[in-house]
Amino acid sequence: MLPPSTEDYYALLGVHAGADDHELRRAWRQLAAQWHPDRAGVGATATFQQLSAAYTVLSDPIARAAYDWRRRVSGPAGASAPRPTAATSPPHRAARQPAPAVMLSRLCGSLSSLLACGAARLDEPGFITLVLRDIEAAQGGMAMVSMRVELWCPNCAAQERSVACARCGGRRTVDELFSAWLAVPPGVSTGEILAPSVELPGMVEPVRFRVRLRGAE
Repeated sequence: MLPPSTEDYYALLGVHAGADDHELRRAWRQLAAQWHPDRAGVGATATFQQLSAAYTVLSDPIARAAYDWRRRVSGPAGASAPRPTAATSPPHRAARQPAPAVMLSRLCGSLSSLLACGAARLDEPGFITLVLRDIEAAQGGMAMVSMRVELWCPNCAAQERSVACARCGGRRTVDELFSAWLAVPPGVSTGEILAPSVELPGMVEPVRFRVRLRGAE
């Protein structure tokens, strides 16, 4: 289901309506790295969620087509959702050293690709292990892991008895694509737990990550 049409997602991400996948991804990564709550503070959570919702819709061809149609009919409504910029200072949280606004590119991509190259492992039940190099652990930064996760079907999960459901086929759960954004603090060490700052509503099982340094193997 699309979010309410009170926001112009293109204006929110700072791209034009004809932006291709590369332009969308670049704008999303820059803004997400800046406004991630683990870096900018809990006061930035709402802004990060807006950015995440915008990118989720615009990066999906079917959802984007539906959004574009609705946008043409109702007209852009970007005034209520100004684009976050570097000139707008995110709230600062002094309780911990924030992750720097740099992408750890080796730790960004689909879970399957990270598993294939050894940047991630599934060697502990309930956790995804991220294997960091010493320099990555020392400097910290932002990581993004995309994967399929299981959600309770929003159409029928609240019903007591299983019924025919066009969305889940009576399984009561559905698979959705989830991008886990992780703030890796400078000086992170083996065994530390990282949790995505924003999770999809209705996830059957939470997604958790555990850090392992290459030198600790």
